Amino acid sequence: MPTTDPAVARAHAGRHSLALALALVFAFAINLAGCGVADASPQHQAPAAAANPFAGAQPSKQPQALAGRIEERLVAGSYVYLAVRGDDGELRWAVVMGAAPPVGADVALTSTARRTDFHSPRLGRDFAELHFAVIR
Repeated sequence: MPTTDPAVARAHAGRHSLALALALVFAFAINLAGCGVADASPQHQAPAAAANPFAGAQPSKQPQALAGRIEERLVAGSYVYLAVRGDDGELRWAVVMGAAPPVGADVALTSTARRTDFHSPRLGRDFAELHFAVIR
């Protein structure tokens, strides 16, 4: 029997929205990994693309909540890398697609996958652990 409780309906809608957002992020990442250039003749070659940080990420069995204050923010094309200091004092790196809050802002993220020993050629930087996340 369907519920008429608005709070329950919002909770269900929120879970469905998160699932849809995660599916779209992974579909976009997989699509980027398989993209090619339609016309690769010398006058139509596309500029070298940055490596897709989502390729090779190990999906989490259960999404992980990350929260804290942004201490560093690095923009790399359509990705934004965030150094987030949690309440436990640990600094964790996460990458999100699109816009992200500025340094000093509090942020809540949902990590859907992670990679260890990740090197970003575009940033010329290594990350011991990198979470692939969406902003909540």
